[in-house]
Amino acid sequence: MAQIGDRLSKHFMLREMTTTSSGLANQPASPQVLANMRTLCEQILEKVRAHYGRPVIIHSGYRSPAVNKAVGGSPTSQHVKGEAVDFHVSGHSVYEVATWISETLDYDQLILENFLPGLPTSGWVHCSFAINNRGQDLTKFKGSKTYYPGIILRPE
Repeated sequence: MAQIGDRLSKHFMLREMTTTSSGLANQPASPQVLANMRTLCEQILEKVRAHYGRPVIIHSGYRSPAVNKAVGGSPTSQHVKGEAVDFHVSGHSVYEVATWISETLDYDQLILENFLPGLPTSGWVHCSFAINNRGQDLTKFKGSKTYYPGIILRPE
């Protein structure tokens, strides 16, 4: 099975995609989950890093079912399948990054998440990649439970 020091792609390590503050074990349990993580890194994170030429800071990648439950993740979260990652790009607003992804990349779901209007570095970008990508764009503002369609700067 995969080792914590394994490289998933040119710039991303398994360690980055499995780090958790929950104190629970968080290693992918199947070769399919590991393959999903590699694809996610190659199709999303490497392309974001190449475009911006800056470090991509991972907030949350793979989550074991126990970690996902502990952090209050959805039971159907793509993080559990190794298909989703939450991140920001050093030196760039999350809105800017989410907009670029929306206009440029193939993805399943893209969420500008926990964003605060007027605070460009607030929140993070959630992006997933799956076999049949939906290209779904959403924005969730900090303090709200509502997911608005599209990548937007203010609630409508």
